[in-house]
Amino acid sequence: MQELWSSASYEPRLLSLPFAVAPAAMVIVLIYTATMRGAPVLRGFLMLHFVALLPYATVVAMSPSITSPTVAEHLFRAAAATIPLAAAAGTGFQLSLVRRYRAHRGVVLAMIGSSFAWIVVATTSNIAIDGVVRIGDLWFPHAGPAAWVALLHTFLVSLPGFVGLALRAFSSKPSDERRQFRAALIANGITYMGLLDVALAYGVGAFPVGWLLSGIGSLLVVRAILVEDLLRVRAVDVAAPMLAVHATAAVFLAWVVLAQLPPRSPWWAVTIVIAFVFAGVRAAVATFGLITRGARSSDGPLERLLAQLVTRARSLATSGEIARLAIDIVELGVGARAEILLAAEEDWGWTTVAGVRVADEVAPDPLLAGWLVEYRGPQGGAALFAADLEAVPPDLRDLMTPLFEGHHARALIPVRSGEDLLALVIVPEAGRRVRGPAIAFVERVADRLAEALAHARMARRASDRAALAREVQLAATVQAGLLPGKGPHVLGDLTVVGSWQPATRCAGDFWGLYPLGDGRVLVAIADVTGHGVASAMVTAGAAGAFDVCVRRSGAALELPDLMAALDAAVRRVGGGTLAMTCFAGIVDPVAKKITYVSCAHPTPYLCRLKDDQLELQALIGRGNLLGMGTHTTPRQQERALEPGDVLVWYTDGVIEALDPAGKAFGDRRLQLLLKRLDKRRLAPLAVHDIVQASVAAHRAGRPLDDDETVVVARLAAPTRISAPEGVAP
Repeated sequence: MQELWSSASYEPRLLSLPFAVAPAAMVIVLIYTATMRGAPVLRGFLMLHFVALLPYATVVAMSPSITSPTVAEHLFRAAAATIPLAAAAGTGFQLSLVRRYRAHRGVVLAMIGSSFAWIVVATTSNIAIDGVVRIGDLWFPHAGPAAWVALLHTFLVSLPGFVGLALRAFSSKPSDERRQFRAALIANGITYMGLLDVALAYGVGAFPVGWLLSGIGSLLVVRAILVEDLLRVRAVDVAAPMLAVHATAAVFLAWVVLAQLPPRSPWWAVTIVIAFVFAGVRAAVATFGLITRGARSSDGPLERLLAQLVTRARSLATSGEIARLAIDIVELGVGARAEILLAAEEDWGWTTVAGVRVADEVAPDPLLAGWLVEYRGPQGGAALFAADLEAVPPDLRDLMTPLFEGHHARALIPVRSGEDLLALVIVPEAGRRVRGPAIAFVERVADRLAEALAHARMARRASDRAALAREVQLAATVQAGLLPGKGPHVLGDLTVVGSWQPATRCAGDFWGLYPLGDGRVLVAIADVTGHGVASAMVTAGAAGAFDVCVRRSGAALELPDLMAALDAAVRRVGGGTLAMTCFAGIVDPVAKKITYVSCAHPTPYLCRLKDDQLELQALIGRGNLLGMGTHTTPRQQERALEPGDVLVWYTDGVIEALDPAGKAFGDRRLQLLLKRLDKRRLAPLAVHDIVQASVAAHRAGRPLDDDETVVVARLAAPTRISAPEGVAP
């Protein structure tokens, strides 16, 4: 065993270089397979296959440089013992490629187990290899008494895989998949033809050819991986393959240099030479990279295509136009015409880029949409492949299969923004194969498409909001024109002041002042449930009803008839979903009375100065909400007035105004406020401003939760005439 590791047993020769083709090709396959993403079962079996073949190919390459027959025998015995394992792993790979591995998993695992058992037997005895023979300038193993057992075992474990792959390669309908199967079959077949060298072990033949066939077969596997997408590659880490290329170049250069050293050079000299060779290769590569870095553009053609997508999408207004641009970019970048489905904003529907509704049978189910938003493939990739539906939860797999089949898709790439699925990029099965770096490019296109679609949606919503804001502003302007100004409005002996503060741009509150032509004045206040544009529309309808009734009836106006007309208007405009409270009173300064009706409106107050004390009376009325379809004639009532009386109307936004602690202003607080009014300052404007300021102070800067309206009227007090000096009045 000590001789096995002694440098005296080896003498590097240039003759080993041709034989190194096979192990070099196998190393490339192994590194590429280890650094790619996707198809874990296929990758695992292919790696095990070449890991098991690599020892024998390496020993054959070393054979011209081995000087000790004992060392050659030990190495060949250990290397040949793994060949049945390579055959078993190859069968697993072939069955996985044709999607038959699950059905034969037990058989494949049994084959691999028996192959490991054979490794133990073959390496600890001479039943497979009992020596070596010299063929020209290289060593070759001599068959032991049970070598035929290893050969038969290799044939039997290889048979199921080759049969299954051959059936699919020659019986399938013409397709890219059938071409893939045939490429794999040819590559595996040529690799296995390396077993022809078994004849040399029995003394038949003059020169080994297995190394060449294995090398050619391995190179064909490389071609199948790259060109035919044998492993259904998702993406590749380019750093590791480049390191492998550097290492391979360093190995060849080291072999050449060591061949020039004197025989039996000390081990430390060999170590120094190898270290310098590896360092020299790395330094040369780094130097070349530094020299050419300035000449290389940082932006390749694919980067420029992505930049075009971002730049040109800014000028497009619709999602369909942006998606159509993305399809063109994908076609220019990878040569395949993708399809894009767009998610509707208003429901769970999907459309094509032309705006055609996608049938529900081939549209993503809402359950799938939620899963696709969160899906992350191997190493963070977004693409989901038809061959890798194992990644889909079992309860969603039946929903995913029709999506692939309905669109003849090879891969689906979700286009997502945050927690929203905006679109779905469909890579077709037909046409040019999209794999590896091309799939990575399509994923990057999907990312840029998500940004563009999200930007377009935000721009469209901003435009809609701006248009709505203009409409609301117009509605607020129109509504403000329907209401009287704050005043004071002097109508004979009656002075009225009123104002409204909307919680939003448009209000649901309303108040009106209508002279009836005979000295009487109609004062009305109303409140539509809610606030905003819908309530403002009902308010406008109510204002129109007031105007029509006053103009038509004039001095003959009857309050019950007015409420009936108002109820019809509110019901028609509000559609039975919005209601209105209302208090309407006709003030008669001559007869000194107010006639009124109330339809569920907050109770107004009559403030009267009596014996230098302010007395508060409530104008209570009974009536139902207007506009709900259950209108009954409200009871009309009267209340006598005296000169100097003050009337205060308000909407529920006043008494329901909240302070920062959430406490309402309340009826009781309003009553106490009115009772404490300055007896010498009962002018309507002063009373109005005191009430309004008190409510604002209670809110303490808190925004309005509801519209607030306050109306104050006063019947003129009698003029006090001063008596002449010395004469009692």
